[in-house]
Amino acid sequence: MSETAKRIVSGLSIAVVVILALYFYQFAAGLHAFFLIAAFALLGVEEFYRLTDKGLDGRPIRGIGFAFAFLFLVVLYLDYLTGIDASSLPDFVLSILSIFEQVHNPIVPVLLLFLIVASSYSMVYRPLDGTAHTITSTIVGPIYAALPLGMVFSILSLDAGIFVFVYIAMATIMTDVGAYFAGRWFGKHNAGLKVSPKKTYEGYIGGIIFANICVQAYVYFWLDFFPDTNPAYVPGWVESVLLTVVLSFISVFGDLVESALKRDARIKDSSSTIPGHGGVLDLVDAMLFTFPFGFYYFYIRAMIV
Repeated sequence: MSETAKRIVSGLSIAVVVILALYFYQFAAGLHAFFLIAAFALLGVEEFYRLTDKGLDGRPIRGIGFAFAFLFLVVLYLDYLTGIDASSLPDFVLSILSIFEQVHNPIVPVLLLFLIVASSYSMVYRPLDGTAHTITSTIVGPIYAALPLGMVFSILSLDAGIFVFVYIAMATIMTDVGAYFAGRWFGKHNAGLKVSPKKTYEGYIGGIIFANICVQAYVYFWLDFFPDTNPAYVPGWVESVLLTVVLSFISVFGDLVESALKRDARIKDSSSTIPGHGGVLDLVDAMLFTFPFGFYYFYIRAMIV
């Protein structure tokens, strides 16, 4: 099977799993979605740590990093539970939620604790050589690979969460798909990026155009099937085109950041976990940037419209 065929098959398989998880996302308070996201996030953190491991010159503290990556996801999941009907949950969970609701911006104290624990452990138990790299790589891994994926719960907590999630994901994925095939079929003018020397202007333009076609079709058919969708979350045609262009640009930068990490580590793929794609970071690199931006865009839009 060719690499392109493997890419398509594995991509469709993952899409089916995600669609099923989204369709039943309120089942059992979305616990299955939590474990699915946690699996992707922790694999992403492991791949990041593998890319940034410099040996004697500094290596991430994996145990602390994984613990706080999981804690980030738990905090975002609990925040999601506070916004849904949780009356069917066990009493001890409701007690936790009642306490959790009293904490203002819960991610902030967790980030500060992470900084203190990672820094203290590194300076006490690790060689002083490479301390700066050890601390920064340990902290950046969960922030880069886990927090953005955890924000899927923030997106789903919106009144039109499913619509927003699919909108952002489609704009991101279709930019990559369009750029891949446009680059292969029409690519002639190199974009001149050292971090990704094979990318072409035709590929980038094709990705933006293809993403817009897919997103506009998606919005049209969604409103046809779900006309009662909260209009505060549905951009107009012109706004949708501009938003998709912005999301496409952001997704390109997300891809380039991961390419820079791989080039620095002198490897082609972050791992071989997903046939045709490489690793988890190779699959979700763009969404690590578009999910946060997309969430805040729709969140603010709903407040001012």
